[in-house]
Amino acid sequence: MTVEATAVADQKGKEDFDPHREAWIAITQTHAAVTGRLQEALTAAELPPLPWFEVLATLDRAPEKRLKMGELAEALVITRGGLTKLVDRLIKAGLLERTFCETDRRVSYATLLPAGIDLLGEMRPLVRAELASAFSANLSVEQAEELRAMLEQVRSSACGTA
Repeated sequence: MTVEATAVADQKGKEDFDPHREAWIAITQTHAAVTGRLQEALTAAELPPLPWFEVLATLDRAPEKRLKMGELAEALVITRGGLTKLVDRLIKAGLLERTFCETDRRVSYATLLPAGIDLLGEMRPLVRAELASAFSANLSVEQAEELRAMLEQVRSSACGTA
């Protein structure tokens, strides 16, 4: 490539460079890599898939270890239909139960059962170790907190809650 062609290619690359798009690409690729690593670790330990962990961990943090189905779908960033199928599998496995509001039978909750708490207790150390390994190799605790805060700002802005 000639010097002139290289200069034109370099200039075109600079014109097309969008730091916000590049940040988005980095987020999605990092999410895919870390999610894959977590799923591989759970599979190797013969534990249920990562989405099960996410449901169990989210309910474990909730008051009374239960959430309305819509709130749980929102917290997990999945559709209500997708959540219903996932919750049905967890109910069938004896990890959750579906309960209903005493004053409004249209409102249902996903409620964590003792077996779900026990399974979460098996899964949590593995997930924490994998996350620590993935993050601590390159980020200090302070940097991880800064990253979380920055991503929370982006999320809030994207959701219109900023």
